[in-house]
Amino acid sequence: MSDLAGMLSAWAQDTRLHALKATHADQPLPADLMVERFELHEAVSQPFELCIHVLTLDAHVALKDLYARPVTLTTRLSDGSVVSRTGVVTEARSLQSDGGFARKALLLQPWVALLDHALCSRIWQDASVIQIVEDVFADHAQLAAWHWDDGVADHVAQGLFARHGGQRSYCVQHRESDLAFIQRLLAEEGIAWRVEEHADAPMGHRIVFFVHSAEQPEDPTAVHSLGGRGIRFHGNSSQEEQDSITALAARRELRPTVMALQGWDHKANQAIVAEVPTAADWGPEEAMSLNDWLHSYDPTGDFVFSNQAEATFAATLLQQAHEARHKTWFGRGSVRTLRAGTWAGVTQSTMSLLAGVGAGAEGPQAFFFTQVHAVGVNNLPKDVRALLPQPASRRARWPLIECPAGFEPEVTGAMNTEPLHDHAERTGFACQFQAVRRDVPWRPVLLDGNGLRPRPRATALGPQTAIVVGPEGNEQPSGADELHTDKMGRVKVRFHWQSLDTPQRRASDHSCWLRVMQRLSGPGMGHQFIPRIGQEVLVAFLNNDIDRPVVIASLYNGQGESGIAPTPGGEAAEASLDALSQSTDHTPSSQGNLVGSGAGGHSPAWHGAASAAATPGAAGQANAAALSGVKSKEFGGSGHNQLVWDDTPEQLRTQLHTTQAQTWLQMGHLLHQADNHRGSFRGLGFELRSDAWGGLRAARGVMLSTFSLRAGQGQTSEPAGDNAAGIALARQAQQLADTFHQAATTHQTVGLATAAGSRAAKQSTLDEGLAPAAALTKSLMGTVSATGLPNALADAADKATGAGADKLPHMADPNIALVGKAGIGLTAGQDWHLSSQDTTQIASGQDSHWAVGGQVRVQTAQGIGVLAGAIQPGTEAAGKGLTVIAAQGPIDLQAQAGPAQVAAKQTLELKTASGVVNIAAAKKVVLSVSGGASITIEGGQFTAQCPGKITVKAATKSMVGGATQPWPMPSMPKSSMPVRDLDFNFMLTDVPGSTGHPLAHSPWKLARSHEAPEGMAWIEGRQLIAAGESDQTGRIRLDAAQKKALSEAYCLHPNEIWLVYPGHAVKVSVDQEQDDWSPDEKLMQAMSAADFSVDVHAHRHQVGSRDELQYARQATQTQSDQALTGKLKGA
Repeated sequence: MSDLAGMLSAWAQDTRLHALKATHADQPLPADLMVERFELHEAVSQPFELCIHVLTLDAHVALKDLYARPVTLTTRLSDGSVVSRTGVVTEARSLQSDGGFARKALLLQPWVALLDHALCSRIWQDASVIQIVEDVFADHAQLAAWHWDDGVADHVAQGLFARHGGQRSYCVQHRESDLAFIQRLLAEEGIAWRVEEHADAPMGHRIVFFVHSAEQPEDPTAVHSLGGRGIRFHGNSSQEEQDSITALAARRELRPTVMALQGWDHKANQAIVAEVPTAADWGPEEAMSLNDWLHSYDPTGDFVFSNQAEATFAATLLQQAHEARHKTWFGRGSVRTLRAGTWAGVTQSTMSLLAGVGAGAEGPQAFFFTQVHAVGVNNLPKDVRALLPQPASRRARWPLIECPAGFEPEVTGAMNTEPLHDHAERTGFACQFQAVRRDVPWRPVLLDGNGLRPRPRATALGPQTAIVVGPEGNEQPSGADELHTDKMGRVKVRFHWQSLDTPQRRASDHSCWLRVMQRLSGPGMGHQFIPRIGQEVLVAFLNNDIDRPVVIASLYNGQGESGIAPTPGGEAAEASLDALSQSTDHTPSSQGNLVGSGAGGHSPAWHGAASAAATPGAAGQANAAALSGVKSKEFGGSGHNQLVWDDTPEQLRTQLHTTQAQTWLQMGHLLHQADNHRGSFRGLGFELRSDAWGGLRAARGVMLSTFSLRAGQGQTSEPAGDNAAGIALARQAQQLADTFHQAATTHQTVGLATAAGSRAAKQSTLDEGLAPAAALTKSLMGTVSATGLPNALADAADKATGAGADKLPHMADPNIALVGKAGIGLTAGQDWHLSSQDTTQIASGQDSHWAVGGQVRVQTAQGIGVLAGAIQPGTEAAGKGLTVIAAQGPIDLQAQAGPAQVAAKQTLELKTASGVVNIAAAKKVVLSVSGGASITIEGGQFTAQCPGKITVKAATKSMVGGATQPWPMPSMPKSSMPVRDLDFNFMLTDVPGSTGHPLAHSPWKLARSHEAPEGMAWIEGRQLIAAGESDQTGRIRLDAAQKKALSEAYCLHPNEIWLVYPGHAVKVSVDQEQDDWSPDEKLMQAMSAADFSVDVHAHRHQVGSRDELQYARQATQTQSDQALTGKLKGA
């Protein structure tokens, strides 16, 4: 090998066909490396692989010094210039060494291939594919160089996500390498890329992204001046001035004739479908006949497109990808400048199948090169080559004999590599390629284990868990702000793999809005569960697409307060049960979570770790995991709402509970419950309670009954509305009312309206044809059809009462029926009000008792009828029928607007044990007997008369002169009257009565008050009716509005109207002249109204009346009583 070393040491690379050098002068190679041979695989949108076998005289050069550096492979062209290919050494291998000689293999790839080693998981929101790619490349700034071709920005803005100007609302890279991630995004949007040399790039080359394949650079050989425009289709020899294409072949294959896509827009609740037919010429009639059934239908899933234009754009990209692979060209030649992603015209071809291929104005047939496979063998001296040890097999000599992963495979036979290698051995370089017509748009398509991936999507391996976050990405709620959602009930989450800080400029630390799966959903209906900030949820992915997450469940996490703590190495340990022993009927325990301080674990609402009996001090809560249900939590507080099902054997229970005012409905085995603690027994049945207000409403009626329905095994239960017992009791009450109404009528007292009728005879508000008691009985007897709901509703509207096998009991009117088998107890701590619009009947078959600690007041708008002894005298009051006794205080009986009559069939007695019996009347008193004798006391006269003799017996008889004895008469309050216009004539005087003098220009107020106002200043605004000032004569002049207000107030409240002026408060009283008034009564009323007397005198002989009459005659210049009355009424 010393001879070989000597030959190699004298060898200069600048005289060789292929040479290897450092890309940057400041980064020299660790040793002289001489190219022996190389092999290249290059494709559009794929990192190329260039494997170079190099020779070195430094056998000890370390492999680590050879890789992870940019190097440049140069190939000398026929004109003496060189073509360069730069790449990063991603792999270095030692193939052979002997003494000072070594053969090594270097694998060169573009810098973008290094991104295949950068595995990452992150999320972008509201970013375009351009922004996302630049974010990814920003992490590799020391390597990366790229360029966006003209047209890419417009293509993105008007493409798949045109609704947002090209921005993706949500994009996820999950457990993908940076390279696989950007390749997937670019392929989805129809953006291809190529590698081109660039002197200013860190690695000597850059990535160029493009969407218009026809506008990419032309191959340098095709534009070289030596051979003219284009690349010749010609044989290859050392005497040729220009490299040429030596062989061409083509392949056609059937592809879909129509690309149909379907997406679902859940916001618009509609499917979006687009169809794009092929633009390719399939060939003769036989091929064109396949168009009708070669359709490709691809349902894309949820919310990929939002409109028809986006769907059509996506389908167009897929159809273009198929059309670009419908016809593929294969070639072989010696073109050393050939690169994937460029184009060239082919000249001097006589192949008939080239006719019209890509022909344009320039004339030559043009091809866009999609893959290039090139091999090179250096022109080593023959004596050197003879001394070099050669591998035994062809595969060992050519390590890239197989197509790299990710490249579209070549057609077997059409692209056989053995002639390619043989040609390179002879001439130093050979290549073969795949191409499409230049006028056919090229769209990238990814490959996987199943072949082509026309529509690449990231695949999720299964559901993942995540934490719900707030508006700022916070995992802990702020006070009551525990919910962060939108109008669709969506939430945002942070996946656990987002916890690592990412340097990307636009990377998001949380997800987009995620829909939450509900067990039931519909138009304004369904279940509603919105996960809260900090809760852990389970996230699935629609169609396994990582970009289409949806929340499907929530999870408990953390560590409870009780149980067995984790131990190292599986060591035995006892459970900690201290927290369980602290719970009582009203105090929960062991509900917390030991994971706190910001992490915030979430324990289940109920658990089964405390099945022992809930006795005081014991570590048990009587809960063997028997509780299930639903429990919510108050925002920012500890309150909750819950629906609990308790399945404890023989203690079944259901509870609907809210801690707001401790309101619940509990049914079954009633007990105390404090969260997980099942406490002491409280009874059987149901309990509805609240610390606040409660209401029970039913539009068609309510029945509460303690009469049970048969429900034993083998028996048919009565209908839910069965009220046979209540109807029977109602009939008894009706019969009792009818009986006593007849008795009241017989004894000439007020009858019972419930039996006679309220609105009219035999009428009531409930039924126009029945009295109230009978109407209620009939209403309770209502029935409806059992054959169907429409028939039942019709019977209810008609108040049907007919019985039958197809009828069900149902109250005919919205009544409340309280039916107690043993009794009904109605008690109130303060007040009890019983009110009805029509009639109220209290009936009992035996006795009714009223025991009142204070006073009993009975007020009616009409009459009061009291009938006792209708059947027999009372048995508890010495045989008396009606007993009215005041144990203390007086008995006051008044008829304020009519006569009062006391009558007895036998003796009528008026007695006083120690006082006086007074009989007084404003007009006259008459005592008479049926024999004709009478005594009449009237005015100032006393008359005794009889048909027989008058007998006076006295020890002393005395007749003296006349005298007057005044006696006060009762003042009766007035009742309200219908509102009507009244004419008031007020005059203000300094004192009341005939001696008063008018008060001119004096302020006054008319007010309503129960008591006399203490002064004008004490009258509140709500009491004031009118106000003003008297005129110069002291009279009050009311305008129309004041008259109307005063008339209305007085008619409604005749006893509460006061005229107030300085130093005086006078009650306003209006009396209407009655037909039965005597002339004296009319005169006394007129005297009071004209203010000649303070009050209305009972008669003209009352003290002071004579003087007032004389003064009135003088003032009115009248003589007779009749003239005076007329004058006063006219005033």
